Amino acid sequence: MKERISLDLDGTLVDMSFANRVWLEEIPRLYSLRHGLPLEEAKRVVKEEYDRVGDGRLEWYDLRYWLGKFDLRAEPEELFERCRGAVRAYPEVPGVLEELRGEGYGLILLTNAPREFALFQLEVLGLRGYFDRIFSSFSDFRRIKRSEETYRIILELCGLSPSQLVHVGDHFEYDYLVPRRLGIRSFYLDRKGRMEGDFVLRDLRELKGRLENGSG
Repeated sequence: MKERISLDLDGTLVDMSFANRVWLEEIPRLYSLRHGLPLEEAKRVVKEEYDRVGDGRLEWYDLRYWLGKFDLRAEPEELFERCRGAVRAYPEVPGVLEELRGEGYGLILLTNAPREFALFQLEVLGLRGYFDRIFSSFSDFRRIKRSEETYRIILELCGLSPSQLVHVGDHFEYDYLVPRRLGIRSFYLDRKGRMEGDFVLRDLRELKGRLENGSG
């Protein structure tokens, strides 16, 4: 039986345009309107609040938390629809997912992003059907993906041993080092070409060859 492949979302399957539009453009725009500030001032205030919380806390990923904190009278779905045009997959992604599924690899999505963020982007791009399981470490486990415990939970839920799972993502520590500590074969997706090694992918088209030749 072929391995299951776990893929990160932001920076791996999709670029950051949608997330940046929501967090850095749409929320400041609403803040500006709600509190009567110039847009650039609203952007500064919102960014400072994000930085004060930091990406090590769950609140940082929680859109509803920020809508409430900033007293913004909007639902996440409204923001998503306004930002729909910013949803973009990397060019090779649809073809790679099609090829991997055709070759018999089961696909899992693992993201830090709230489930609603992930599902909206997958639906817009027509990619949801490629995945057997979709996990949001934020929504499903109230954890940040970087923890070893998150990967342990996924192995248990999917009935897999570490040797039966491959993980791919664009964060060197959380997508490569952490799963490797559990014995999960992992690859670091370095689209900017900063690192070298059998475990490094320049884009996802390289993955299938690495799986077949045993590298990583």
